[in-house]
Amino acid sequence: MSNYLRLLPPVLLTLAALLSSCGSSADRPAPAGTVNPSDPEASRLMAEAQSTEAGGKPGKAIKIYATLVKKYPYSNVAPEAQFRHATLLDQQGDVLKAFDSYQVFIERYQHSSLYSQALNRQAVVAHAAADGAIKSNFLGIKSRLSGDQITEMLTKVRDNAPRAASAPKAQFTAGQVWENRKKASSAIAAYQVIVDDYADTSYGPEAQYRIGVIYLNQTTHGDQNQATLDQARHAFEDLIQAYPDSKLTKASREHLAEIRTRDISRSYEIAEFYYRGKNYPSASFYYQEVLRKVKSGPLHDKAARRLAELQGT
Repeated sequence: MSNYLRLLPPVLLTLAALLSSCGSSADRPAPAGTVNPSDPEASRLMAEAQSTEAGGKPGKAIKIYATLVKKYPYSNVAPEAQFRHATLLDQQGDVLKAFDSYQVFIERYQHSSLYSQALNRQAVVAHAAADGAIKSNFLGIKSRLSGDQITEMLTKVRDNAPRAASAPKAQFTAGQVWENRKKASSAIAAYQVIVDDYADTSYGPEAQYRIGVIYLNQTTHGDQNQATLDQARHAFEDLIQAYPDSKLTKASREHLAEIRTRDISRSYEIAEFYYRGKNYPSASFYYQEVLRKVKSGPLHDKAARRLAELQGT
C-alpha cells in the first residue's frame, strides 16, 4: 500500500479497495449493444441475408437483416443491412413498414453513403401513398391509409431535410390530401405552413391561391358567413401583393371581382329582407351600401329606386 493510501481514513481505504478490485475499464464487459465495428457475427449475418435475398427469398432476408441491425446496430454492416431491410419492404409494397424502416436508417446512419438514397426513397414512398390516396378518393374508393397517417409520413419527409426541395413539396402534398378529402380546415392549415415557411419557393403562390379557393368554395356550398368570404378576399389580395408576376395573379383578380359581385348581391338581399319586414332604417342602410359599392348596373338602379321610394314615404 502506498504512503498516500496509508494516510486515508478507514472508510476511504475500504472504498479504494473496492474500486481497485473491480479492475480497469478494459477488464469490464462492454455495455449492451456496443460491438466491434467489424464483428464477425454481424458479417456472417450480412452474408447470410445477402445470399438469402439473392436466392429469391425476400421475406426471410428481411428477417435476417432485422436481426442483424437489432443485435449489432453499431457494426460497419448495419447501415447497409437497414437500407436493404427498407428496400425489400418497399419492393413488396409494404408502405408503412418500408417508410418506418427508412426512417430508422435516416435517424441512425446519417454518415452512411446510402443516406441520400434513403431520403429519396422515403420521399418516393410517402408521395406514392399520398398519390394513391388522392386518386382512390377521387374515384370513390377508400384508401387503406388515413389522412393522418399520410400527413405524418409527409411531415417526416419535410422535417428530415427541411431546407431541401423535398420539404415544400411534401408539405404541399399534405394540403392536397386534405383538400381532396374535403377537410377544409386541415388543408388550409397545411397550405399555410407553405405560406409561412416556404413562401419563396414555387409552391408559395400555389398554396396561397389554394387557401383562397377553399374559402371561396365554402361560401358557395352552404357557408354564408361573411367572415369566410373576407378570408377568401384577403388570401387573393395577399397573393397579388406578394407574387405580382405569378401566373395565378390574373385568376386571383377574377376571383376578387366575383367576391365583389357577391358582396354587392349580399348587401342588396339584406336590404330587401329588411324592406319586406318594414324595417326601413336598416333597409335604407344596406341600399346605400349597394350604391357605395357599385356605381352602375342593375343592382345599383334597383337600390336607388328603393331609396327614392323610402325617402318619399
